[in-house]
Amino acid sequence: MGIRSRIFLIVFISLSVSITISYIIAERDLTKTFEQQIVEQLQRQASLLVEYIDEVDELQVNNNADSIADRLGKASNSRVTLILNDGTVIGDSYIDQIALASLENHSDREEFIQAINNGSGWSSRYSNSVQQQQLYFAIRDKNEVSPNIIRIAVPYTYLDKAIQSLDLSIILVAMVALLVATIASGVAANYTYTSIAELANAASNLAGGSLKKSSIKALPTDRVDEFGNVARSISQISEDLKSQINLLAKQRDEFGSVLDDLGEGIMVANKIGQITYCNEQFLLILNRKNIIDLDIKDLDVKSIQSLYKKTKRTKSADIEFEIENKDKSTKWILASMNQSKTSKEFILVIHDITQLRQLSSMRRDFISNLSHELRTPVSVIRANSETLLQGALDDKKQAKVFSKAILHNSERLTEMVTDLLDLSRIDHGELKLIIEEIDIKHSIDVVIDSLKHLGKKKNVSIECICPNKPQHVLADKKALERILTNLIDNAFKYSEENSTITINTQTKIKDENIIISVADSGRGISDEDKLLIFDRFFRTAEARASEKKGSGLGLAIVKNLVNSLNGDVGVNNAVNKGSQFWFTLPLGKKST
Repeated sequence: MGIRSRIFLIVFISLSVSITISYIIAERDLTKTFEQQIVEQLQRQASLLVEYIDEVDELQVNNNADSIADRLGKASNSRVTLILNDGTVIGDSYIDQIALASLENHSDREEFIQAINNGSGWSSRYSNSVQQQQLYFAIRDKNEVSPNIIRIAVPYTYLDKAIQSLDLSIILVAMVALLVATIASGVAANYTYTSIAELANAASNLAGGSLKKSSIKALPTDRVDEFGNVARSISQISEDLKSQINLLAKQRDEFGSVLDDLGEGIMVANKIGQITYCNEQFLLILNRKNIIDLDIKDLDVKSIQSLYKKTKRTKSADIEFEIENKDKSTKWILASMNQSKTSKEFILVIHDITQLRQLSSMRRDFISNLSHELRTPVSVIRANSETLLQGALDDKKQAKVFSKAILHNSERLTEMVTDLLDLSRIDHGELKLIIEEIDIKHSIDVVIDSLKHLGKKKNVSIECICPNKPQHVLADKKALERILTNLIDNAFKYSEENSTITINTQTKIKDENIIISVADSGRGISDEDKLLIFDRFFRTAEARASEKKGSGLGLAIVKNLVNSLNGDVGVNNAVNKGSQFWFTLPLGKKST
């Protein structure tokens, strides 16, 4: 074999190997870059989740950790896991609530350890739960004393897809580079060993994966022969590859922004009305499965069909409509459709405005009820005042009757205003609660002693069925006494003559709470009224028809105070007919 052939073979093999190494190194570096970008995206999403959740252990107390994880997982198109500081998983968007108990303790997970020690951390590994490689990012919640962990994860396929999208371009570049290598090898055989050394040096720089300007400048692109052409081709290939990498990174960021756009459903149809794209939120809002390739006319939502027809005429249109959920409840949708001036595509954006509708309805009902409740005592006060001014003052007996009516309704107004102010403070978090361990029996005795005079008129007695062993709850003393006062006062109002009010306390060690119930022997509450009994200004038909005074706010205050103390409240029919109101409070350490 002649020197020319040997040089050709050496140069060809060298360039081929260099290109291959460059491909491997470039793919590795791209993988690391995309991986870091995904981690940064997960970090931003996790930070938003921390602001939304605040403290994970509060979700455990309210027993809604898994449902919150499911909702956040769907919204962020990722796997969301809520982990206590001891490694116990209390919520996972990919695992149902029943299967949570079988999950391993996560205290040994790399991302968990990093988050506990440093505030955040990430790792990648194969997940046995979802049967695939996962990229995890963990962050501490806002609990400074005993922080818990919020973890977000995406399949490693995100990264694989990003790399795969580059494969064709990289392969084409490699093929071109190999062709260039073949030509360069033939030309290089006619040049001196000095020329070969220059090319080898430049190729070596590129083989190191460097796409910086300094590396490109090392190529002898100023030569006017074939060697210079090869050098300039390699330089151009390097620039093209860098441009493609930047373009793909930009497209990935833009696509990621769409995925991060929470709460909005998006659908795109071509100029003939065929659906070409929709996100998961769109399907979720409309309770539909895959609709890609369907015609808008075939979509079984008449309001969207009408919106499409109008948009074809006007290029832009909006509509509000309602749909029926699987549970027969109603969901309100705000839809906006536009037609692109350039591509003629139809873009539909939908919003779930059910909650806004409900809030608006509640606001109207509240104002209506408030106006009604205030109007009655004010009218009575005005009428009696006018009667007194018109001459009734001269009749002491009549004046006394009218004055009592004015006083009674004034007290009712005062009570109503006080209750409204209390509710407002609770709603806005302005009620300062001092949580401490309280003996529930002692609080019950204090309230009974203050209200026992109410039972003398109808000969109503109170029986407290409490264990001999002290029962302690975690609560605010004033709030607890307010709850007991409202419930026992109600029991006195609606109890029959010569009856007994029964107060019962029961410790639930397993649930870590205490159930307190107050039962009367009245007429009870209908099933329909049970659904509304804790609403503001709601009063049963019996209460409205009777002379029993009340603002209709007492039970609403009870519900809000109990919720503020991390408890639940409800009402059942008592054994002796009547009503049994109950509420729960967290169990104190002295009772465990």
